[in-house]
Amino acid sequence: MFETINLWIQDHQQLVYTLIFTYCVSKASILPVFVGIFVVSESLLIGPSMAAMISGAFVGDMVRFWLGRKYGDAIVRKLPDSFSKWLGKTMRLFEHYGVAYIMLCRYPNTVRSISVFPVGMSSMAFMRFLPLSIISILIWIGAFFALGYVLGEGMSELLERNLTLLSPILLVMFLALGWLGLRRIDKLEQQAEKAIK
Repeated sequence: MFETINLWIQDHQQLVYTLIFTYCVSKASILPVFVGIFVVSESLLIGPSMAAMISGAFVGDMVRFWLGRKYGDAIVRKLPDSFSKWLGKTMRLFEHYGVAYIMLCRYPNTVRSISVFPVGMSSMAFMRFLPLSIISILIWIGAFFALGYVLGEGMSELLERNLTLLSPILLVMFLALGWLGLRRIDKLEQQAEKAIK
């Protein structure tokens, strides 16, 4: 199965780079981990992969910041009450944590889709936000890509030694650890929200 995916990615690299860019525009997630795995397997090239992830995340941040700055209040007024309250909590998280929020907003599952929208609604100057956004993007991609690269190296060694049974087990273990980590981050976020109230 892994070989089939690798071959498909190799045959459709330009499409995959476009999909990576588009996904990073829309959301910050664990995608760089999988990109790292596929770079090790030589299905993707490191240069275009990094360019797609970094530029996608940058464009996404700029769009969300601009939307928050230009239309934030109007958008929030038109949202259902439940989502509006949730966005208000996210705004309070930013007001309470400031720079730390910008650095960490890519990680909690409930925040990462809108991430910097509340920052755009705040009084933070764009020139103050810009370097923080870039640093946050580079840390997020660097850490997750490195994790994927290391995992990919381990998977390559296992495949070379014909231990293909262990590869799915390791993948399941990785996904389980990732899920547990995200749950822990969500719990920390909930504790932070309670501290704000």
